[in-house]
Amino acid sequence: MKHEAWRHDPAAYGSTQPVAARYADVDTRRHVNNIAVYGLHQEARQRWLMAAGGGGAGGAGSATVWPVGSLLLKPLYSRTEFWQECHYPAQINAPLRLMQASPGGLTLASGLFQGGICVGMQQTRLAAWAPDLSTPAVLPAAWLNDLAASVQAAGDMPASHIPTGAEQCHRYPVAAALASRYGDFDADGGTSELAVMRGIEQARAALLKAAFAAAGGQPERDWVSLVVVRIDLHWVHHRAPPAHWALASAVTHTGRSSVVLRVAMFDGDTLQATADCVMVYTDPAGLPGAAPLPSALRVALQSSHWFTGDTPCP
Repeated sequence: MKHEAWRHDPAAYGSTQPVAARYADVDTRRHVNNIAVYGLHQEARQRWLMAAGGGGAGGAGSATVWPVGSLLLKPLYSRTEFWQECHYPAQINAPLRLMQASPGGLTLASGLFQGGICVGMQQTRLAAWAPDLSTPAVLPAAWLNDLAASVQAAGDMPASHIPTGAEQCHRYPVAAALASRYGDFDADGGTSELAVMRGIEQARAALLKAAFAAAGGQPERDWVSLVVVRIDLHWVHHRAPPAHWALASAVTHTGRSSVVLRVAMFDGDTLQATADCVMVYTDPAGLPGAAPLPSALRVALQSSHWFTGDTPCP
């Protein structure tokens, strides 16, 4: 994937701060897991928002981000790119750049740098949500005016529209359920971003384990041969977690060494979040670089393809 040069230059972002991964964030591949990587971007974003005029009482008018939280700033969309593995316990620096500020929301770009190398980047479109956490609202004009001087050139903006048909459960051939926990609440009483990331990963795992089992592999082990390189995540609402989410997943594309999965979390019949996950197959023997998808796995993945018909949800 070709990147603009500024993405790899920490000085091009603006403010930089250290963020820390924990040993508990290390997965079976012995690097920081995708959910924790997302959390590092979220931490950098939150600290920047607090420093930019939203921490504590005061600020621009009555708008605050923390701890009062009169501005419920939460994502409409995020694109997280995983370029290299992120390792514990080496120091991680997270510079952040404000790309756009408008009444409809902010677009922020954060990078994660380890050993002077950018291991990944996230672009996030944040909106101010109404108290019901269901409806995006307009950002206060005074608050935006304070941020105007911090806006840098936008560069290439990611698309932020929810994929067509993503809210229709019949299009996903693989279904699963996920019970929520008290820890899935965020500080505002809604569903935390990391809870959504966990649900998205669980939905993805359900499809991949079934595909590897059908291909004749060992699903509890072999599915991790497909690694995530990008997640485009869209939120419909941020309401409190239900007792159970309905998870759904489908394959939308298979390439020589790659596959794209569309996964979703439903709160009852209502879509809460959906993501397109770009994944690359790696050699099970540990050789570097991408490897061709095995023929049996390709067939199994294609049997779970995104459905374009009009059969109603069961």
